[in-house]
Amino acid sequence: MKKIKYVFALLMMVVIGSAFIQQKPTLYMVGDSTMHNNDKELWGWGTTIAWQLDTNRITVVNSAMAGRSTRSFTREGRWAKVVASLKPGDFVIMGFGHNEGSKPDTAKKNGDRGVLRGISDDSVTLNWANKAPEVVHTYGWYFRKFIREAKAKGANPIVVSMIPRREWDKDGKIILADKDYGLWAKQVAEQENVPFVDVNTITANKYNQLTREQVFALFGTDHTHTNKAGAEINAQSFVEGLKLQPSIALNNYVKK
Repeated sequence: MKKIKYVFALLMMVVIGSAFIQQKPTLYMVGDSTMHNNDKELWGWGTTIAWQLDTNRITVVNSAMAGRSTRSFTREGRWAKVVASLKPGDFVIMGFGHNEGSKPDTAKKNGDRGVLRGISDDSVTLNWANKAPEVVHTYGWYFRKFIREAKAKGANPIVVSMIPRREWDKDGKIILADKDYGLWAKQVAEQENVPFVDVNTITANKYNQLTREQVFALFGTDHTHTNKAGAEINAQSFVEGLKLQPSIALNNYVKK
């Protein structure tokens, strides 16, 4: 009898231990090349954010893909794949904006990834040759879709603004995205009552403290994509913005 009880106790320990392991949350990153790049000459901050987190307690999955917009990330089934993997307690950082600007069009370059501007429910139907018609929505519409579907799986969406480009205005300050994609991301987050972290402004403020040569040293060969040092700065900016909102549960997994 004692042996049976001992075996039963061991089985219970295995079951409880397995349940504990399964509760380890996953952080999914969805975005474009500024979040996921080749990690050689160019780095996305979706890679370097893992260095800011306790990965013994949380798993980081960088599902971002270069060249994608909210629309193409959806159309290609990439978002559906993330949703299918989500479990209660997971987190999803959502950050797009660099590839949205082209007018949706069947004939123009990048017309297959451009979205309608703003956050309304407006849409347009594109009739592609040899393909089914495609209904294209606004930037905000796609974000609402991401947020609501993540919530439906019990996950925690966190919206972020796009990282700043290496561009200055006439006053010598880094140009912000606070009048278009950064603003719209914030507005949708507020509408859906989910956290918003303004990486765009936080990083821009850091760049404004540097010389132009120092800022150039954080980028690759263009004004959008960062090297490893630049990606680390953007990850740090996210964590700084996260800590300003202590109620966000992801704070519990930031390294002390």
